[in-house]
Amino acid sequence: MPRKLKQPVFDTIAIVGVGLIGGSLGMAAREFSAARQVIGIGRTEQKLMKAKLLGAIDSYSLDIAAGVRGADFVVIATPVRTIIPTLEIAASALKPGTVVTDVGSTKKEIVEQATKLMPEGCSFVGGHPMAGSEESGVESALPSMFVGATYVLTPTAETSLDALQKMSRFVEAIGAKVEVMSPEQHDAAVALISHLPHAVSAALLHTVVKSHRGSALNRLAENLDGVQALRLAAGSFRDLTRISNSPPEIWRDICLTNASEISKAIDRLKSILGELQAAIAAGNEEELFKFFEEARQVRQAYLRLKDK
Repeated sequence: MPRKLKQPVFDTIAIVGVGLIGGSLGMAAREFSAARQVIGIGRTEQKLMKAKLLGAIDSYSLDIAAGVRGADFVVIATPVRTIIPTLEIAASALKPGTVVTDVGSTKKEIVEQATKLMPEGCSFVGGHPMAGSEESGVESALPSMFVGATYVLTPTAETSLDALQKMSRFVEAIGAKVEVMSPEQHDAAVALISHLPHAVSAALLHTVVKSHRGSALNRLAENLDGVQALRLAAGSFRDLTRISNSPPEIWRDICLTNASEISKAIDRLKSILGELQAAIAAGNEEELFKFFEEARQVRQAYLRLKDK
């Protein structure tokens, strides 16, 4: 676990959207003394009061402009398609020197538009913490959410070096590991390791249910006992489909804001599944063994990498 800082990285943090990630960032900032105070901003006072009781924030505001005024670090932790509209409201209230970031799962569109909205003397640093869960809401937030996790920062040629350094210190203060890459590199990478797995998980569920005599999904959802395959499902199916419990609006927006890279990833997967299908149809024992053995080796190498 990271040690508490003797001197906070930021004096005042304003977090717009105090849910799972925003709430965890607030808790972590307070737990490890990365900020002197944390202000939560949202639309529902009841939820913000709960966030305060849970220790995610020190105070709150229902007004975006009022909430960010005076903050030297602003985190926009809203769904990806509301990040820019939120920043448009906040921009005029930012004081000179304020660092603004987001936690969106896609970066290219957000960083391009956010950079244009920054007032003179303020800086935007795109961010994406590679942490979270299939749960949602501040009730599931944890101060340890980012400990040991990778936290991607996506600066551009226009990004202030000072802002990037402050963001890096903050990320390290809450226990995460900084990974710097371009917005384009980020979107291509997460399409493969995050967005495609969610698409595959959802597609697998659709495949299993829709294979049941072509029954309508909404009728089967009420009585899955009738799906024989699901009665046999065990650990591997549960693990592969766990992430499909995530809020659908989040994944709708991710697909729309990273459409090109996700489409490329799906095409790549279709091609590889086509090769597997061909090997099965041909009864090619050597190719089938090679297919699964190479995947096993990649998995083992990945685990070694994560253990470093």
